[in-house]
Amino acid sequence: MNNVELFNNTIEDRSKRLGPPNRMNDLNYTTWMKFQKSFFRYSSIQNLVEECIFFFTKATWPNGESSRSLVITDNEFNASVIPPPRIVSTEDSGNSISRFITKLEKISKLNNAFDFLFIDLRRYIKTPDQYSHFIKNYSDRFFTAVHSMLIADRYGCVLVDTEGPGGKGFPYPWAIALNARAYVKLRDEKIALIEEKERVFYCLFFQAANDLCHSVQLTPTLMQTAKTKRIIPAWTIPKPPPRKKNEVLHPAKYPETLVSQFIELFTKPGDNVFDPMVGTGSTVVAAVRSGRNGYGIDLISDFVEIAKRRIQIESQDVLFEKFIPKPKGFIFQGDATHLNEINELQDATFQYAITSPPYWSMLTNPGSENQEARRQKNLILAYSDNEEDLGNVQDYEHFLDLLEAVYSQVAKLLRPGGYLTVVVKNVKRNHVIYPLAWDLTARLCSPVGAYALLGTTLWCQDDVGLKPFAVGIHWVSNTLHHYCVHFQKRRD
Repeated sequence: MNNVELFNNTIEDRSKRLGPPNRMNDLNYTTWMKFQKSFFRYSSIQNLVEECIFFFTKATWPNGESSRSLVITDNEFNASVIPPPRIVSTEDSGNSISRFITKLEKISKLNNAFDFLFIDLRRYIKTPDQYSHFIKNYSDRFFTAVHSMLIADRYGCVLVDTEGPGGKGFPYPWAIALNARAYVKLRDEKIALIEEKERVFYCLFFQAANDLCHSVQLTPTLMQTAKTKRIIPAWTIPKPPPRKKNEVLHPAKYPETLVSQFIELFTKPGDNVFDPMVGTGSTVVAAVRSGRNGYGIDLISDFVEIAKRRIQIESQDVLFEKFIPKPKGFIFQGDATHLNEINELQDATFQYAITSPPYWSMLTNPGSENQEARRQKNLILAYSDNEEDLGNVQDYEHFLDLLEAVYSQVAKLLRPGGYLTVVVKNVKRNHVIYPLAWDLTARLCSPVGAYALLGTTLWCQDDVGLKPFAVGIHWVSNTLHHYCVHFQKRRD
């Protein structure tokens, strides 16, 4: 069954609808919930456009008008498969960026407002020079046209490629999304995984509305990037074992299988690995299992004790030949914002650091994704009530300042050319996106920053159930991808 048949069947099965109705589309609960996932395995533009049109439009709106969509691609989409009364117009994106922008502006002046826009920019932005050319000469005109072509509060999707190969290169999608916020509201992103090429591209979703969180621009000249012969995977989908009873106490633990993948990518056996916010010890456990020495710091004494017990058990269980040095794991209590005051680190040098900071105050937000599940199990909802806990900082800019200071101190503990991986998400709050991963990267890799960007691996979670966020009012995806951003300490 193709997309059109599937979506037509859902329209006919309204009487069998499961869950609440959706004001945005004609789909039943089960079908529209599948679109909520923030990453997907890409098959074709045809399939992607169909899914977007059926999700973001009704065949006929309550006022009796048919929905109108505009699709601009490289002639890869056949609009005739979308049945009436929906009206779907198509345009070829063309070979010239200047002609393309001029065409958009002409369409925007015809007063033919659309309920949904789908525009593929991948042809025009493949190199840093092309990106810089677009930002300097066309970005303002492009998003002004996008805003004027959309009916108020309706949605548009813009496809943006990554530089690559794999997870390497300058993050064009992040930069374009941030630049657009002066014109349209950034609602979300979905990541397309191209399995046969081990690449990704971004579907950036915007709404014809004001964005309350304008962001700084990202440009190749303002972001230090590093070159490496290492293969940076574009994404990873680890399958971690169930969390043990003591590990569940931590509200945001990442899996050792994920950490081990990066430890083995950036280090050699016997190297030293560091985590300044180690929680219940996942990084150190993964380091020991991988034949590396692990060092971890955490502010919360309860987590420190759990981590120490885990390391003790892990060290007993791992067997090595007598002539191979046994890796060691060390856990210390301390404040990551004051690493220079931790005595045990005074003479330490590390080849690699990996950590996942608090996702701002996400865990203290009543609407965060895992709050209800943990509440039902009578588990703690936040890291702690400690005032020094970064997870309790309410001001976003102050939180970024503190994180930047932490990783600047980490850089002093890394050997020249050493590596850092930060596992982090963007944060949604009150229908506003705070691009934590992107903003932090911009700070750490600024001309005065301590690091250069190597690339990004997306940690995609296939084992997390979907939740019906913002049913029928606004689109809010289930963010099931994390950014594993890889940095190299600058040598200059």
